[in-house]
Amino acid sequence: MRNLPFLKTSSKGNIVEGENIIALDIGTEQLKSLLFTTENLGVVVKKVSRIEQQQHAMKSGIIKNLDTVLENCRLAVSELNDKIATDEQPKKVIMGIAGEYIQGVSIVVNYQREENYDKEVTEKEEKKILNQIQSKIEDSGKEDLSQRIGLTNEDIEILHITKTGLEIGGMPVDSLIGYKGRDVKLHFYASFAPKTYTEALKKVASELKLETLGIVSQPFTVARAYSGSTNRDFSAIFIDVGGGTTDIAIVEKGNVVETKMFAFGGRTFTKELSRVLDIEYRFAEQRKIKYSKKELNKELARDVQRVVYPVAKLWMKTLKSAFSYCDDIDSFPTQIYLCGGGALLPEIKEVMLEFPWKKFLPFPVVPKIDYFKPENLENIKDNSGNLRYIFDITPASLAKFIYDTEVKNN
Repeated sequence: MRNLPFLKTSSKGNIVEGENIIALDIGTEQLKSLLFTTENLGVVVKKVSRIEQQQHAMKSGIIKNLDTVLENCRLAVSELNDKIATDEQPKKVIMGIAGEYIQGVSIVVNYQREENYDKEVTEKEEKKILNQIQSKIEDSGKEDLSQRIGLTNEDIEILHITKTGLEIGGMPVDSLIGYKGRDVKLHFYASFAPKTYTEALKKVASELKLETLGIVSQPFTVARAYSGSTNRDFSAIFIDVGGGTTDIAIVEKGNVVETKMFAFGGRTFTKELSRVLDIEYRFAEQRKIKYSKKELNKELARDVQRVVYPVAKLWMKTLKSAFSYCDDIDSFPTQIYLCGGGALLPEIKEVMLEFPWKKFLPFPVVPKIDYFKPENLENIKDNSGNLRYIFDITPASLAKFIYDTEVKNN
């Protein structure tokens, strides 16, 4: 694949082993970041930073007040750089992006080698095939997103086009080089976003004096970070409940086949608590967090439960609606993994367990619901001792994405 505007998906030498890098997840309620390095066997997490965001900083996963977010980012970088020698401080960053207008599409391309199909694929031929297909994906993906959200092609940015699987003659392979056969099947995940969203993130990186390694679709990276999720026998649904958005990724037989995002996350619960209990937003947020940790007395816990349960039911209706728009899914995977700070609310899992899945959606059986915990991450070693929560999954998955594209697949 040829280099993309931000992400050099196949460039060797873009990072060096042992180099300190930052993974930055600018969440609605919390800005989460990691200091990490890569090695042959995976990612090594050295430090974790979590900064509470002000209410006016973000909206639906998108930067609303750039100056405030920048200050929070500077604080996070300062925490990560503490006690790090000046010449070892990170100079590069990988950033996540989410929101309703981020378009993620899974693409399967059937390609026939018309000439010399009885000969082995050379490196030159593989490059030609991948470049040819990528050009078509760039054009059709921009056109699709422009029609959907009313922007021109020039207002849309390609985030990344990631090759997720190859087959030749019906056999899965890591590379086509050296194999014979006429029929080639290629799996890609392509992600696009409005330029206004990406420009804000690039501005953050520029102000922090960091080189942007990539701006990546968060639901895609989360799904690819789970241990074994790229295996051909793996199928599951990942639901990341953040502060401003809920992100969904559906994996079938090791490939991300669908992603959906909707603007309904933990902030909606906090706002309702603030309104019903007549308390300031920041106190409502604190009370919600303590409730999730089971740190409230019975009376206060009952008050919170009465408010959040109906909101959780509404969230479940929105989730159902998002699933119903997955037109290309004939039968959903029966394993669901939850992550993100919003998923800590017990009512999220409760309403999912109560929901009649088979009645409204094409699930062959009632899905099993588990949490995606840091110990489920693949190829990630935590030397910080601080990678402990389900809301740490997203920044860790961004680090894993860099390992996959810059180290493992090269």
